[in-house]
Amino acid sequence: MKKTKSALIFLLCVFFLTGCWDSNEPERLVYANGLGIDYKNGKIIVHLQIINMKGLAKSESGGDPSSLSAADVGTATGNTLEEALFNLYHTVDRRIYWGHLSFVIFSEEALNMGGLKYTVDFLDRYRETRYRVYFFMTKDSIKDAMLISPIENISIAFSKLSDPDDNYHQSSFIPPINLREIIIQLDEPAYQVAIPELKITEQWSGQDKKEKSLLIESVTIISKNKIKDFLPKNVMNGGRLVNKDFVRDSVTLFAGTKKDASVILYDKKSKITPIIERNGKVRFDVNLKVKASVEMIKNDITRQQYESEIKRSIKKEIKKTYQYTQKRDIELFKLSKLLYRHDSEAWKRMESEGMIPLDDDSLRSIWIEVELQDTGKQKLSPIFEGQRD
Repeated sequence: MKKTKSALIFLLCVFFLTGCWDSNEPERLVYANGLGIDYKNGKIIVHLQIINMKGLAKSESGGDPSSLSAADVGTATGNTLEEALFNLYHTVDRRIYWGHLSFVIFSEEALNMGGLKYTVDFLDRYRETRYRVYFFMTKDSIKDAMLISPIENISIAFSKLSDPDDNYHQSSFIPPINLREIIIQLDEPAYQVAIPELKITEQWSGQDKKEKSLLIESVTIISKNKIKDFLPKNVMNGGRLVNKDFVRDSVTLFAGTKKDASVILYDKKSKITPIIERNGKVRFDVNLKVKASVEMIKNDITRQQYESEIKRSIKKEIKKTYQYTQKRDIELFKLSKLLYRHDSEAWKRMESEGMIPLDDDSLRSIWIEVELQDTGKQKLSPIFEGQRD
């Protein structure tokens, strides 16, 4: 009798268990990878890139190699972002899952209409999206940019848009920016956000035709929820060298001469120190320590000449970037923020709408230490006398 009661209780417990009846199986979902936002004729235009997640699995595990670079882009319009997305939902076969959203691309018109803050707030509030969503802008076609496939046999989930960190670690020129970093900067007084700018180019070729690819070599500065300015490639050269996330990049030496050469900079350590002078003016000392590697040697250039030219080139790039941005009230070096952290009382006395006044000579000194660490593989048989390992 006791066994019968126990069995009955067990069956009743099983009956009331909910199980996974209301779960969504992965293969039944549509995965959003990228979102494009445009604005024309008073309407918001959204472009949604969806990808096949089977391409991420290895072929021996059941993955589909043909789906690696496959992507579809849907387009819809609306008076608001939500309306445009729901108009797009009406055309999709399955539920769209937003947990794998990797990037957002804005048009110039969308940014000037205040699209950055609105989109950031939308993504921050939605329960499925993560903070590792990267932001870009383009003056070219958003839809064309989202349909560009990466190099063959690389999943579109690992493209320059979806995973820009890997490319940045090889050439630290334009730093990517994600949703978390933008939220932090939007809360700063007189915020300025630097968003990488995409350009469609044809620098790669396949066996039959030229292949389109995405080029990132300039940034768009957003301030007060609209575009403030565009910074071209030659201006960003100095900005990369004070960026805290810098990993490695090349610098051209002796430009325009027969001695022109390039070196790889890496292991960079930088510090900018605010100095408050007796007259109350604030100036800044830039201290930079970097290692360099010579990949191609010129026989008539000595170690000392290399190190001296590296210092001169870096100093010139930093000065050029500062002078260009200072004249346009762009805080690429974030000097106001540095003073606030160093001396908040001094910052309060000087600031106007969150920014302190800067002059042509606000950079008091630029001190650079260069160590020519090695010459690539040649460090086993040093080229320079007294080569350090």
